[in-house]
Amino acid sequence: MIDVKLSDSGIEGAGIFHDLRYTNDRNGGNQNEMTFSIKNESGNDIQAEITLSVFDNKTKKYRQDVHKLESLNGVKLTIKGAIENSDFLQMLQLILEAEKMVDIIKP
Repeated sequence: MIDVKLSDSGIEGAGIFHDLRYTNDRNGGNQNEMTFSIKNESGNDIQAEITLSVFDNKTKKYRQDVHKLESLNGVKLTIKGAIENSDFLQMLQLILEAEKMVDIIKP
């Protein structure tokens, strides 16, 4: 089990504005469950956008229903499946690499 929280990291000033937490039960396969959460402690508001597939009985088709949520105190994302979790972690790694490239190009 992995369970880390930014404010518990020992890094000075970490998690003061937004506290982030990552947990992963590491069960593997489709049983694997990972959560990533952000809690607003005293920083800027958290905003989120969710998309739902909604079945329309009139047209007999699915449509994408987008909801924007603003001024949230926290957001928790739960992803099930080891491969899905791996995709999430690869995206986080890609973000870090992109930030490093921008630092080199535009110091």
